[in-house]
Amino acid sequence: MENILDAVLEAEKPLVLLTGLAGTGRTTTLARLSEHFEADSRQVSAMRFTSSGDIAPVRFALPSDGSQGEAPIRLRGPVSGEPAWATIGPVARAATEPAVALRAAHAAAAALRRGGEGTVLLLDDLQWIDRDTLAVLEALVPILDGTKIMCVGTLHVPTAGAAARYGSEALTRLRKADLVDVLRLRPLSKSLLTDELNNTLGAAPDRALVDHVHALSRGVRSAVSETVETLRRRGAIRIVNRSAYFVPTIVVRDQSPRHEYVLSSHALGPAECEMAKAMAFLSPLGGAAPHVAGTVIGISDQEVLDRLESLRAAGVLHRAGESWRFVLPLHAVALAESCGPYERRALAAAAVESLWSGTAVCPDPVHRANLLAEAGRLVDPERVREELIRRAVEAGADDAASALRWLEAAVELAGDRARRAKVLLLLAGIHHRNGDYEQSLRTVRLVLSDLANELNSEALFEARSLLLCGLSGRRDTEPLGDIADGDHHLAGDPVLRAIACALLDRWAEAEQWMDATVHEGHPQTVAARLTKALGGLWQGRAEFFEQSLLERGQWPLGDVARYRVEQVDAYLTGLLLNGDLARAEKLLADERLSWDDVGPANRTTATVLRGDFQSATELACRSVAYRSVPGFAAATAGMFHATVSALVSQGRFTTARELLSTATEGTPVLAHLLDFTEALIDRALGDTPRAADRLTTALNAAEERGLVVGCDTAYAELADLALELDDRKTAQGCLVAAERLARVLPSGRAGLLASFVRAVVEKDADAAAACLRVAHERGQPFELSVLIARLVKHEMADPTLLSEAYELMAGLGSLMHRAKTRALMQKCGIVVPGRRNTVEENERLLATLAAEGLSNKQIAAALNTSEKSVEGRLSRLFIRTGYRSRIELATAIANGELQL
Repeated sequence: MENILDAVLEAEKPLVLLTGLAGTGRTTTLARLSEHFEADSRQVSAMRFTSSGDIAPVRFALPSDGSQGEAPIRLRGPVSGEPAWATIGPVARAATEPAVALRAAHAAAAALRRGGEGTVLLLDDLQWIDRDTLAVLEALVPILDGTKIMCVGTLHVPTAGAAARYGSEALTRLRKADLVDVLRLRPLSKSLLTDELNNTLGAAPDRALVDHVHALSRGVRSAVSETVETLRRRGAIRIVNRSAYFVPTIVVRDQSPRHEYVLSSHALGPAECEMAKAMAFLSPLGGAAPHVAGTVIGISDQEVLDRLESLRAAGVLHRAGESWRFVLPLHAVALAESCGPYERRALAAAAVESLWSGTAVCPDPVHRANLLAEAGRLVDPERVREELIRRAVEAGADDAASALRWLEAAVELAGDRARRAKVLLLLAGIHHRNGDYEQSLRTVRLVLSDLANELNSEALFEARSLLLCGLSGRRDTEPLGDIADGDHHLAGDPVLRAIACALLDRWAEAEQWMDATVHEGHPQTVAARLTKALGGLWQGRAEFFEQSLLERGQWPLGDVARYRVEQVDAYLTGLLLNGDLARAEKLLADERLSWDDVGPANRTTATVLRGDFQSATELACRSVAYRSVPGFAAATAGMFHATVSALVSQGRFTTARELLSTATEGTPVLAHLLDFTEALIDRALGDTPRAADRLTTALNAAEERGLVVGCDTAYAELADLALELDDRKTAQGCLVAAERLARVLPSGRAGLLASFVRAVVEKDADAAAACLRVAHERGQPFELSVLIARLVKHEMADPTLLSEAYELMAGLGSLMHRAKTRALMQKCGIVVPGRRNTVEENERLLATLAAEGLSNKQIAAALNTSEKSVEGRLSRLFIRTGYRSRIELATAIANGELQL
């Protein structure tokens, strides 16, 4: 829009015409121009043409508070010194008698001159201009040529009425005389829309949100505002880590919508509005849509075409061959939602019958399923139900909201109790995967209380498992505890009791209950084997886990895709939580799967281990926003542990604490991993004693539960801290524990870290060499860079290796670790490459810490410097960048605007 403003201000022609679709900001542009001209002490006269043929004097002004919804226009009566609005028109016979038009134009010009040399005439909505006033305006423009008086008008395209019939001829004549500049206000590109959403939401929009808003609004500004407001009202925008995510939700229809585009369509008249509503449902049927619409409404094909042409002339529809499409898809959505229940069902039923008969085709499978859901019992209900169930089962994660809507419709069409139970169970499962544990529990409890007798043993076990997982996801530990303790009727099933124990982090008990006999080929077998394998691994008994990995051909239900992927994902969790990225990738390759086939938690953890911290953070935050992280899952704890560790190394403490807070709600599985992570934050902020105490407490809690997973990293961290604190006794204890874990855990990481602890505690050169060799072989950049730096710090590795560690950290964006490594390099006399880059990186780290909300004292502790030094550096940073507060700094960093 700024480019348009500049173009208008630089124009040398007496008439500037701003064209564009409805909602592209034509009136807002006039308001901005008005403010600019008035600030320049120029007289502004303004008028607006209306669809009824009236001309009203107005004043354009932007809302003082910057609110989006308030129109930038005010009505007012005649103002002394600006009578021009009354003399332009309408003037009788001006269109047919040029002399009359010329006299009126001279009178208007004289009135404008009385306002001063720089007077500006603003004319809004010229598409509604009458023929006589158009003739006066055409005669006025040549009179203004060569003066400093300027006329700026807006024209909505497509036009109608006199503007459509005669405007193009007048415009052609003015163009030939070189008297007009025509500027088109174009919709926002995706790039500009991203900036607009950023400003509106105060958070960087993810690609899915930008794509969705652009698809509905086509970048038209008013439609963008309407779309964003609707998404906010429905809870479809969630903000995590200063990023805004689009989370599809089920639409709750408002029978009295106050949507701008619905209201504008009503202004077309009842016949056109009726047709617009029909086309909102039927336009995806292409060339068949008009006939189907006419059949439902009860009018001839010619009447249909007449109404469609009226909608095209009004800018609602456009034609492409035989098909009709809405100029703005948002228009179609709003109209469809404004229909009453019978209206929707009748239109959908007619569409479905056409699709089934082959007289129409709908290439959009989502819209086809939506039509089926709306049609319901007005067509063949059994056929509708089966097709809806099939589409819901096939739907991916991005279509979860649609799948829920289809299954809810299928429930209403279930012909008997058995079919109803089947659909409700599917519905509960999707609610659970969508993170709506409340609705999942409500649905599965309905199945278990009223329809349990209609389920076979497999479905019954699935329903009960969903109940347990739903309780876990909702942080409702009391009933889970009753099942685990045997005080609930579900405790009669040993597998369910074991699952309850596992969800409460009582893995030793869970393993005991897995010794119960279960039938092969039953989902219980899958749950039993996975619980036994992971439970043993978490406690340092990896034999069954390793044996199961070798005997994948004997996995229960391994020939069923769903259960096969579920088991692969579980074994990936075991490998990744022990740092075995290479084995995890081999497992996927052997099973001919990719990371896209497994859960988001394991995908995120693997991304951290590979060293792609930015992508990992994005995946973790997206999982939180989408609520796709199952409550209390071990993979979830591993994801948060890995991601928060990466964020701490980058100095992004606000995001780290935000994710950690999400992870620690309730009683998560493998909770000690999250305590280990919190200790990393304490240490990064300079509170070494607190970090050591937190690690010690968490390790003791893990020992009481018999859990060892992740403890190898904690003992290595605690040993390093203890040596810093000159606590030899604790360091020696860490060595004993680390070497014990290396003997019981199958991962290379446990052996690697045991070598590290031996090297730094016992000053064992052979252990240090082994540590470096294995770390290089494992090829995990973050792990390798940290170990090199710490071995050098304890004088157990050649300081020249710091250059390698320093370069590895650059690729990770680990600003905190890079800063500490630079200090160590300087202490060891190693040249830090790129002095200019070093200065810029120090400023970027300082800006990051300040933007993360750390106090000067905390920043000083994190950077091992004085508060006075921090205060001085921050002052210089604010002066150089022009930002006045930490909030502005944080916004600039989130938006990618800060250039250091």
